[in-house]
Amino acid sequence: MSSALPVVVLAGLTLAGCAGQPDIGLVTATATTTVRTTSHSNVPPASASPSGEPSEAAPTTTTTTSTSTPPAEQPQPEPAPEPVPRPEPVAPARTEVELAEAKVFNLTNAERAVNGCPALAVDERLDKAARGHSADMAAQNYFDHKSKDGRTFVDRVKAAGYPSPGAENIAAGQRTPEAVVKGWMESPGHRANMLNCKLKTLGVGMARGGAYGIYWTQNFGW
Repeated sequence: MSSALPVVVLAGLTLAGCAGQPDIGLVTATATTTVRTTSHSNVPPASASPSGEPSEAAPTTTTTTSTSTPPAEQPQPEPAPEPVPRPEPVAPARTEVELAEAKVFNLTNAERAVNGCPALAVDERLDKAARGHSADMAAQNYFDHKSKDGRTFVDRVKAAGYPSPGAENIAAGQRTPEAVVKGWMESPGHRANMLNCKLKTLGVGMARGGAYGIYWTQNFGW
């Protein structure tokens, strides 16, 4: 069950919040071993040289010539090529919309920290639901928690794959992340959603278009 919070108009800017009751719902090592081996070479025994005894025959002399052939010259190994450093992976640059959404997320957690609530975690499913609703409002030029096709925020969040929708804040017309977070914090219903310490996750969506020029959505999860 969810209850719709009243729409609040602040100096030409529009805000609306909606909260839902929680549904029942909501860490390897490797080792390497190096083995050292030692080889021993055997030294060949020295060869014995025989000795002869004198005979009564005419004396003779013998000459022993020893020849030594040097070992064939071993080819020198080619020097190992210098390793080519791998380029560091470069993260794709974030768009203006992604930067604005991230700013709203961080500002929301900053407000929660000041008020003693744990930080919310990013959830891509909630991001998808929030972006979809902001884009739909901008494309179809309306401002409401209920979509033109009749879906509620609970329907949209569950359709995005998140099982436990918690709450939704929407706003329109605020030009910066700071402005929209300030507007929500000054509205009791939206502030209650942002500072609900039991909520665990958050998705943020921003889209341009429509009569207000810019639309914002926050989807919270239990």
